[in-house]
Order: sequence, then structure tokens, then C-alpha cells
Amino acid sequence: MPSETSSAIRRRPAWPRVDSVVALIALVILLPSSIALLTDPSVRPGPIILALAIVLYAVLHAASLLAVRSPVVAIVIASGVMCALILVPGLRAVSAALLPSTAAYLLVIAQVAIRTGTLFRTLALGSGVFGALLVVAAEPQFDDAMLRVGAFVGLSGAIAAAWAIGLLLRLRRAQAEERLRMRVAQAIADERMRINRDLHDIVAHSMTVMIAQAEVARALSEDDPDRSRAALGIVVDTGREALRGMRAVVADDAPREPLPTIDSLDALFDSVRTPSIDVRVAETGARGELRPDAAVALHHAVREALTNSVRYAAPPVQIDVRLEWQPDAVHVTIDDDGGRGRTQSDLGGGVGLVGIAERVRLAGGTLTAAEGESRGWVVAVDLPAERSAR
Repeated sequence: MPSETSSAIRRRPAWPRVDSVVALIALVILLPSSIALLTDPSVRPGPIILALAIVLYAVLHAASLLAVRSPVVAIVIASGVMCALILVPGLRAVSAALLPSTAAYLLVIAQVAIRTGTLFRTLALGSGVFGALLVVAAEPQFDDAMLRVGAFVGLSGAIAAAWAIGLLLRLRRAQAEERLRMRVAQAIADERMRINRDLHDIVAHSMTVMIAQAEVARALSEDDPDRSRAALGIVVDTGREALRGMRAVVADDAPREPLPTIDSLDALFDSVRTPSIDVRVAETGARGELRPDAAVALHHAVREALTNSVRYAAPPVQIDVRLEWQPDAVHVTIDDDGGRGRTQSDLGGGVGLVGIAERVRLAGGTLTAAEGESRGWVVAVDLPAERSAR
């Protein structure tokens, strides 16, 4: 798969957001539960110990959030917090290492399994099991040998389960990314095959006829001028038919419509505008000329971006289109605000732009698509341009 096109569609995975939401839910539910248990009159520690425990739990939950981006740093912080909960005498007396918030440590273990290599994953699992051994050895509630063994098995099992779930999620996400890469590669291959097949059918036949008729015209130019002119007429007609056929291939099978130009974008914008869809266009710089292939590629890219903005955003939607002309290039950005939120659709799934990106690349430009700062998406197209002769 060509690197130029495979890097054109940059979709930020939703997984970090999902993992962050899980960590936030754990914070909202587990931290108040732990504080409530600590403040129970039967076990309430002194003010200093209580404050220390709350701070340590808050840091532990913060580490579970940090693990989504920096799992190695997070596991170091979380391990230090767990050691403090286990070894500080005042905290050990109230079984702070066994309260609900310590489950955030399992989230950190899972993130390490998801996002790091074999070495760090193994070290994290080993440190977790060692921490379980420390809990069992230091916890005053475990005053029986069999109880200690059972507690160690249970705690170690929970850590191993979190670690294994992280590995499973890592595998599933890798498989999902591979499926997406295969879909992208297939989309590129299909688009190239369609263009190559159609152009071959049109050009090969037409050029064969044109060459043959040109040879006839050259041979009879002096002896039979009438037949020579007739052969040249066939060359002209065949060339026109080939041009119309090639235009149909490039212009999405629309041979009777004029070839799209930069001026035809206005009609495209007008076709999208509705009372609930506002398309605002801003153009800067001196407008230049685009080659026919670049104009068609730009038209298709803008049309696809507008279609996606309308299809995947709940109205009302605001779409900003910016055309920035430079001496030798044009930069076009289509940015939507996401409307009232993203809508679910099984039409496409993000691969539609891949074929367009390949078409833009073949015209000498680049196309990128990524999530914007708001809830919407930004599609940017760069294509070569020439100084206008007007």
C-alpha cells in the first residue's frame, strides 16, 4: 500500500477515549466509596491519616487516567501509591490497601498490558503479584495461614485477570487496525483497477483506430486526397469519442456533463445548502488555473467531504470552506462543526475518502482527513495550480 495514500486518512482511534471514560467512572464511583468506608465511625483514622489516604487514592486514580497516554509512568506512580498504602502504619491499620479505590491499580495494569512491549508488561505483572504478597503479609486482618494463602491467590488472580484482559484488548484492537488497513488497501486497489481498466478499454481501442486511419491518410494524401480527408475525419471523431470516454472515467461516468472546474464548486455548495446546513465559503489569493485532472480531483474531494459532513453530523451543521490560492498551488479546507453530534451510519465507514485521496495523489496533490478541534472533521486538499491568464 503506497505510503502517500495510506498516510492521507488519519483517524484518531476512539480507544483512548473509551479507556479514559472507564477510568473516570472508576474515579466517580470508587473514590467516594473509599472515603465513605474510611470515615465510618468504627474504623475512622485520625485527620492526618485520613487526608493522606484521600490524597493517595486521588493520585492512584490520576495514574489510571495517565496510563491511557503514559502507561510506564503511570505504573511507577501507581506502584508507589500501593506501597504507601501497604506499608504506612496508620494506613495499614485501616486496611487502606483493600478499599475500593485500589481497584484503579488494576486499570493501570491493564493499560500497561495494552500499550507496552513484552518487557514492561512482564515487569508490571511481576510487580503486581509482588504487591499482592506484600498486602497479604502486612494486612492485620489476615491472621490465619490459610486465609493469607487464599487472599494471595485471590489478589494475584485479580491482577492476572486485569493483565490478561489488557492483552486480549490489545489483540482485538490490533486485529481491528489490520482490518482497517486491509479495507484501505482494497479501496486503493479497486480505485486503481477501475481507472486502469476503463482507460485501457477506451484508450487502447481508440488509439489503435486513430493510428490506423492516420497511416491511411498519410499514404493517400497525394494519390487520393478525398479518402485521406475521410480518414483524418475518422481520426478526429475517434479522438473526440476517446476524450468523452476518458472524461466519463475521470468525472464519475458523466459524459454529457461539462468537465468540473473550479467555478463549478459554487453549484456544489449551493446543492448542499439547506435551512439546517450552512456552507460558508472564503477565498483568498489570486485565483489560478487547475489542470483538468486536478480540477476533477478537487471537485470529487470537496463533494465527498461535504457529503460526509451532512451524512455523519446531526443538523444543524455549519461547514466552513476555505480556498487559499498560492502562486503554484491551491489549498482547500472543509471543516464542519459536528452539528449536534455524530450520527451512526453503516454507509462507508471512512473508506470513501481513500479512493478520492488516490485520485488527488495521481493529480499531483495530497489529501488529509482528521478530527478537528471541535466535534467535526477537517478535510484538507493541496493541488498544483498555475497563474491565471485572465
